[in-house]
Amino acid sequence: MLSYLHGYHAGNHADLIKHTTWMAVLDRLQQKAKPYTLIDTHAGAGCYPLDGEQALKTEEFKTGVSLLQDWQPEHPILVRYQHVLSGYINEQQYPGSPLISVSQLRDADQLHLMELHPTEYERLRQSVKRHRGAGHTHIHHRDGFEGVIALSPPKPNRGAILIDPPYEQRKEYDLVIQAVEQILKRWPQAQIVLWYPLLSKRAGDKSGQSEKMCETLSQLQNNVLKAELCIDDPINDTGMYGSGVCLINPAWQLDSIVDDMLRELSPKLGDTAKASVTWLNKNDT
Repeated sequence: MLSYLHGYHAGNHADLIKHTTWMAVLDRLQQKAKPYTLIDTHAGAGCYPLDGEQALKTEEFKTGVSLLQDWQPEHPILVRYQHVLSGYINEQQYPGSPLISVSQLRDADQLHLMELHPTEYERLRQSVKRHRGAGHTHIHHRDGFEGVIALSPPKPNRGAILIDPPYEQRKEYDLVIQAVEQILKRWPQAQIVLWYPLLSKRAGDKSGQSEKMCETLSQLQNNVLKAELCIDDPINDTGMYGSGVCLINPAWQLDSIVDDMLRELSPKLGDTAKASVTWLNKNDT
């Protein structure tokens, strides 16, 4: 499980839905002056060179962030995302979720970043050191699933969790479900943002696992929302034809905010790109 390196995939279409949704969650948290805590379970290296060996080998950024050059979005959260990107893209870099989080922190806010891969952990430390903003950032060299459960509930206990495993092994889908259940037992009001891939039959026994995971999570007593962005039809068997985020305990109006963002974003990713936002479970009380 330590072979995955996000540098090969940085700035692709999956990063776009993951990071814009994460910024929408942060925006909702910032509507109040009260401080919050963010936890990123699979932080990665923090920053990725788009002109480096890994990115150029796959060129996945060409299906994502490269299509946003000179884009002038209208949605205020997309405007903020584009503003964060601009400082990095000009240097041929893409900021991962740690640096996006750092860019939004206020003085009293807390950020916990977890990364188990030793090389990525050291790169993360250096990335945060170079781009440290406001707030308090803590970097942990530990397993993200173990770490987030151990830290729940944090202080302050108002906040959000980003869970973004590589899903290299099929068992990771079960680990996600187990972690979410344990987190909610300790921190019932936690906002959880869970990214997942949408895989065609080419992925073998991992195909359909994300859908099963979301179905299991829909049985929670919590509000559960999912948003998906697809850039191809699964019948074309392109491997990862899209991805999604499952949001547990989403903030008020987050469904319409994410829907509006994705309606504006998806046409930038090609004629076959399409997005959807769906409630898996919604309590009316």
